[in-house]
Order: sequence, then C-alpha cells, then structure tokens
Amino acid sequence: MEEKTWGIRFNQYPAYQRLNKEQRPQGCPDWFETRQISLWQEQGLVLWNNVDKRIEVLQGGEALRLLSELHSQDSWKSQGISVTRLVHKIEFQLPARGRRKKMEQEPKVDTRKSEAVYEEMVHLPPEAGPELMELLKEKKPILSDMAAKEKKRWEEAVRQFWDFAFESFHKQEQSELDFTNRPFTWRGHDPYQWVCQYQSAEGRVCLETRKWLWYARVTKPRHTGKSYSFVKLLEAVEWIEKEIVELANQPDTPEPPPHFRPEEQIEADRVRIRNKLIGGSFWIDPAALEPKQITYKLFIELEATPVSFKTLELECGDIIRYEERYLSPSKLADALNLDIDRFHVDQPIGENTDWYQVTSLTTFFQESSAADQAQRAWDQSRILQQFKAGKISRARYGYQEVETRFVTYLGACQEPDKPWDQPVARKGYMEDQAFRETLCFALDITDYRDYLGANPEFISDEQILRTMHEIRGHSKFLPEAIRRESKVWLAEHEPLE
Repeated sequence: MEEKTWGIRFNQYPAYQRLNKEQRPQGCPDWFETRQISLWQEQGLVLWNNVDKRIEVLQGGEALRLLSELHSQDSWKSQGISVTRLVHKIEFQLPARGRRKKMEQEPKVDTRKSEAVYEEMVHLPPEAGPELMELLKEKKPILSDMAAKEKKRWEEAVRQFWDFAFESFHKQEQSELDFTNRPFTWRGHDPYQWVCQYQSAEGRVCLETRKWLWYARVTKPRHTGKSYSFVKLLEAVEWIEKEIVELANQPDTPEPPPHFRPEEQIEADRVRIRNKLIGGSFWIDPAALEPKQITYKLFIELEATPVSFKTLELECGDIIRYEERYLSPSKLADALNLDIDRFHVDQPIGENTDWYQVTSLTTFFQESSAADQAQRAWDQSRILQQFKAGKISRARYGYQEVETRFVTYLGACQEPDKPWDQPVARKGYMEDQAFRETLCFALDITDYRDYLGANPEFISDEQILRTMHEIRGHSKFLPEAIRRESKVWLAEHEPLE
C-alpha cells in the first residue's frame, strides 16, 4: 500500500506531551524535528506535506476560510490545495555602503514599501480535498467558537496596543508641561489628573477612560458647568484657565432651602406648641396611651449592603452605582440563620431596599422572657458574621412592645462613621406619641409643620393634612366621632390612580 504524502489532524486543545529527546509523539511523521513536533501538537487544524517537508497550523478563523475556499472553488481538484496565510511584507532599501566625500550630502532613501499578500504555507495534493472537507465540516462548530475567541483576543490586543501608545504619548506631554509656571495653582491627583481652583469654581483635567483624549471640565456649586475633550494636554489646561474665570464671575445661584429646620428651632417650636395645648380640650395625656397589659415581640433592625449592582465609570474616574439589588426577606432570613417560620421580615420602605425590620411571630407576656429570647436569637444568628463580611452595614436588636411599638434595645453592631441614633427613654417616647395624637386631634397644619420642622418645599400643606387625618382615622385614643370624621375625609379625598 502506497504511503500518504500528506496528513491532517485536528487538535481541539493543545496536545503537548512531555517527551525525552529520543521520543516522538505517536503518529507523527519520521521527518519531524523539534519545531515540527511542537507545531503538530498546537491547537487547531494541522496540515503537512511529507514530500516538501512542510507543516502548518491553522487557527479557527483560518480553517473556516479554507473550508469556504474549498466549497467555492474547483481548481483544487486538479491543482491541489494551496493553504495560504495573509502576511504583511515590508521592504527596506538601505543606503549604499562606502565612504562619502566630506561635502557630499547623504543620499535620500525610500525607507520602506509594504504590502499584504496571501502566501502559500503548505501544499496538499487533490486527493486530500474530500477528507479535509469532511474533517472541517465535522469540526465547524468548534472552529466557529475558536474563531470568535480569536477575534476577541485580537480586538483586546489591538485595544491594549493603542491604549499603551496613547498613554505613552500623554505621559510624555504631561512630563513636558510645567504646571508650576501657570496663572493658577494646579494640584496633581491621580497619575493623569490635575485640579485648579479659582474663587468658588473648580477646573479639572484628566485622561479619559480610554486614554485617548484629555477631558477638561469647569464646575461651580449649583451650576451646570462646562466640559470638553482635547487631544493635547496644553490645550485642555488653557481652555480651563479661560473658562474657570468666566464661570466664577457668573452670579451665584441661591442655595435651595433645607428640608428641615435646625434642631434648636424644632425643639423650641415643640416647647411652644406643647405649652399652648397642654391642659386644653385637645390635650392627650401620656397616661391615656398606657395599655392595660404590655406584651412583647423580639425585634431586630438592620441595614444591608446590595448583593449585586452595576457601575458606570464617568470621566476623571468618578464612579456611579445603579441597579442595586437586595435580598428578599426570605433569603435574608436564610442568610442570617433566622427561621422564617418563627420570624416576620419586613422592608418598611418597600421591596429591594436596604432597611429591614425583623419581629418574632411569638408574643411574650414577660419582659424578662422577651429579653432572654432576643439575646438568644441574636447570638444564634449570623448577623455578626455578615456584618464582619461587609454584607450588613449596621444592626441592632432588642424587644418591642406590641401595643405601643416602643423598642428596648439590648445591643448593636455599627461602623464608627454610621452609628445608630441614641435610643430614647420610654417616658420620652410615650410623651412624644401623646403629643402627636394631640396635634392631630387639633388638626392645625401650622402646628404640625412646626412639630415636624419640615419646610413647605419638602412637605406641602396638603400632605400634612392627609397625614394628620390618617393618624386620626387609625387612632385608638381619640373620640369615635373624630376618627369617623377623618375616615370620611380620607374617602372623599382619595388620590386618583
């Protein structure tokens, strides 16, 4: 039987073997030396010609191009298969050697000529065509996947090349620009970021995320500011030094009023209102709010960090976070080792938010029992582990009075820069609840606004009136006629969908 003058094989993955110098991979031709053996084991389509002693490896994209050529052309059936690869040829013309005369100018030389051509790497006889086509068809899905990955690697390599080229260029121009000899004082921040200040305006220049252009912007509190991109750093700096003066000279926009008044004013207003209402017909004594029997539930309050989110990097390195996702109540309970059949987990301000409140389904009649069980639930939970892992930003626990909703806190975990408010004493809590009932009984919008300390731009009179009617309608301490009056008002002023 006549021995083949050619061969093909497909390696889905690199098939390198650890061999001694005298060993050869099974199945490789005898004429293979170290280089040919290495190629024979590479990933891709391996083709060789035993007569010419030539071997070549085609990657996914090149193999698919060969399959397309075999389908579209018939010349290979008579002339054989020419396996080609796109190569870029560059010709350099060197100057003639030899000594020139002293006054003789150096001859001009056409430095280079380049062209891209398909060059034959290996040639197979016509009889190799059917077997080669069959193999390529069989491996086409794998080749397509390889080609996609090759394209991705190529694009990444090109991106890295241009990133490096632009970064090197910008690094050079940054080192050549003397920031100390400018009309404004410039301070360097990150490697490619500079900031200057003029009155209340700020100028900032930085290299864009892609490292192609310099991004320049001028900003001022409560102004939209300006921004522009430049190829050259000097142009960006000069633009900022011009625009920052114009922006600083623009009239200041008034600062929007705060949502709430100062704490001192709120406290003074509450004292004034209390003195006005105490002992009057609307006054609700704190003792009236005391239940005949107090029962308790375990209480845990915590703030969690998102389990997932997306980020968007703005120019100059600013990053914003969006599409934050938080655990559902059942998944949170599982993460904290809290039995969902024994606890109710609530998100008070809505689904997919960071604030959770956990209460026991069991009601306790003894305060001491509630305190003991609260401590046990905390110790057996994984809250501290989750806090240490950064999945919880802060948490506290204790027990809550079912009838008054007052919480006695037993302990907490918190970051120094995000502490919990100091817990209020029960006496102060009950006095405040009675005071709120009194204000709603009186139905005075101005007094209730002063009690909240909220400015009209934050909460309107209509919102305050609705809030008071809602409290009145659900109150357990106001006269039945007053509760009915507010329920009627709420029904008549139900907001439209």
